[in-house]
Amino acid sequence: MAFISNNGLENLKKYKYVSGGYSYLDNKINPFWIFISELYPIWLAPNLITFIGFITMILACVFQVFADMTLTQEIPSWTFYFMAFAIFAYQTLDATDGKQARRTQSSSPLGQLFDHGCDSFIMQFFIIGAAQATQMDRDTLFYFQFFCQIGLWAINQKEYYTGVLHTHLANFGVTELELVAISVQLFSAIFGQSAWHNKIFGFNLYKIVTTTILIAAIISDIFLFFSNIFKSQKSFRVFIEWVPLFVFWTLQFVWFSSPIYSQLAGPLLINFGIILSSIVCKTIVCSTTKDQTPLFHLEMLPFIIISLLTYFVPFSLENLKILFWIQFISTIVLSLLFIKNVINQITTYLNISCFTIKKKEN
Repeated sequence: MAFISNNGLENLKKYKYVSGGYSYLDNKINPFWIFISELYPIWLAPNLITFIGFITMILACVFQVFADMTLTQEIPSWTFYFMAFAIFAYQTLDATDGKQARRTQSSSPLGQLFDHGCDSFIMQFFIIGAAQATQMDRDTLFYFQFFCQIGLWAINQKEYYTGVLHTHLANFGVTELELVAISVQLFSAIFGQSAWHNKIFGFNLYKIVTTTILIAAIISDIFLFFSNIFKSQKSFRVFIEWVPLFVFWTLQFVWFSSPIYSQLAGPLLINFGIILSSIVCKTIVCSTTKDQTPLFHLEMLPFIIISLLTYFVPFSLENLKILFWIQFISTIVLSLLFIKNVINQITTYLNISCFTIKKKEN
């Protein structure tokens, strides 16, 4: 079944991206991004640039997760160096794909969707990287992920209702967040994961950093939540759209409390990220097409069924693992089918290619 309506496809041609502005560091680093973008060959498609950065981040995350799926053990320092490189590469490629699109006159709504869609998946890799680098305890990780996910959803919901994507609050935004993530990875690579738990002037470094990040996330999330609801003319609808997310977060708690978490924390976090990103991607698509955002998300169905089963039925640990992997694979398949559906609809309607630049007909 097609996700985008006929009216939505027509609205694609009218879509214009409106940026929420740039942070101080965005403007300072921009000359470097312009320099990099001018090195790209003219035939290189902008979406391919985005995808290369995305694949690099996936590899970095996979290396760290499979080095220790529990996210509690010491892992090789090279995984942190590679993750720091991957974040830098993704930041650079993500900042230059749009410049390449304008340079080759191949800008399209698909490029915007592809860019922001990849961004929504990448956030979970940052969370996993931070958890692995600092050996984050389970309770802190739950809240850390919870508030980061709220922020990701709220920012994209705000764009749907306002038409403007705000990627920073004051002078702290995505670029600054990426540089912090790089610093965390480099710190663990150089000094080791255990260094986060040393004391500085009598205070635990790990607690200082995590507490500061959590407080900042909570404040920004509260601001976004209430501004989304009270500044919208459809306050009830805005609130109802949060309901599937609250169900999702409640069920996450079931898995965090499950004995399977101690053995498969990394894959569980990847799983949560895929589900949330699929929901966010639908909102991103609807922001572009002006279609109504859905309240039911098929990608959540396997997760809901398996979560309820594991909560009410006393499965053995081995059976829990089997159920989890079944749900994990099902969610990936459903998410890929959704992405394929949307890309096929847009490329067919606009007569463009996703990973190549079509020559314009005279």
